[in-house]
Amino acid sequence: MESLLNRLEQEAWVLGSMIVSDEGMVVLERLGGDLDRDAVAALASNLVTEVGAGLQEGQLEAFKRIVLRATAGEIVIVDCGPVYLVVVAAAGSEASYIEIDSAAQHLRRLAPASSMRGM
Repeated sequence: MESLLNRLEQEAWVLGSMIVSDEGMVVLERLGGDLDRDAVAALASNLVTEVGAGLQEGQLEAFKRIVLRATAGEIVIVDCGPVYLVVVAAAGSEASYIEIDSAAQHLRRLAPASSMRGM
């Protein structure tokens, strides 16, 4: 899992990335600069909870990816089954969903559902 975050970190547009459990616990992180680990994890957890609840209330399928664009940057959250991949991108950058989806696919294979849920 560490190598996935290291590979994402090599992309110029990535400010940081982390793997978060469904309960909001940080499993692994590679956050650079001024990014606050707890704040990013809390934001990701809150978005997952609220978006998930809204989709369930609307009787819609679960999300696959959440993208939040703000003036200071972009946060991308991908459901990887047992965990969530969270990527923070620089403002005005062109985040590569191909790179993010590739990392998420690898993460799904590395983290069996029974080993990570509820951490």
